[in-house]
Amino acid sequence: MSTREGIDRKAAALVGARVADVAYWDIHHWGDAPREWDHGDWHHAVLGVELRTSAGPVSVVWTSTFYPYGVEVVCSEPMTSLLDLRDDGPESWTVTEHPEWRPRAGTEVLAADTFWERLELGPARDRHGQVVDAARTVEVPVAMRLDLETGPVWFVAGIPTEDGGADLAGDEIMVVFTSEAMLRLGFPAGAFTAVTAR
Repeated sequence: MSTREGIDRKAAALVGARVADVAYWDIHHWGDAPREWDHGDWHHAVLGVELRTSAGPVSVVWTSTFYPYGVEVVCSEPMTSLLDLRDDGPESWTVTEHPEWRPRAGTEVLAADTFWERLELGPARDRHGQVVDAARTVEVPVAMRLDLETGPVWFVAGIPTEDGGADLAGDEIMVVFTSEAMLRLGFPAGAFTAVTAR
């Protein structure tokens, strides 16, 4: 099985599970000001999202499996097993009761799909400017969509930009709740059409 098939299968394995609780993870927050993560129709989870489901814990994280960053599902693994939890390490907060998550909590995953982006990588150079790897094209899973009984949710590997968009294949996780927000982030309409269970 190819790595792409493996990632698609892990996402598809969520079909039939019910989402019970949701938590976001980010680096340690040192400031006195509240953490800024709620941006209306999208949230900034940064390190990842932990779903407690009827099938067990599921972590949605960014990884570098394809060299550029992409979104991946880690089934049966809580985020605590994936992160270094020192005193000043990452921390989480529960969002199950947030108005975007409350109607989705307790509902079944009807379908899951991964959105792959084809990226052109220039030649890799060492510190002396010598080419060490030729230019190539790679496919990266930049978003995953879960269709829940009460509506979809997308998990995007991207870094929010000041103009309201996102640098895709970034090392942060954004959680998106509307097709309008997906359009603003630069996704084509086909990225959020209905998917069917596999």
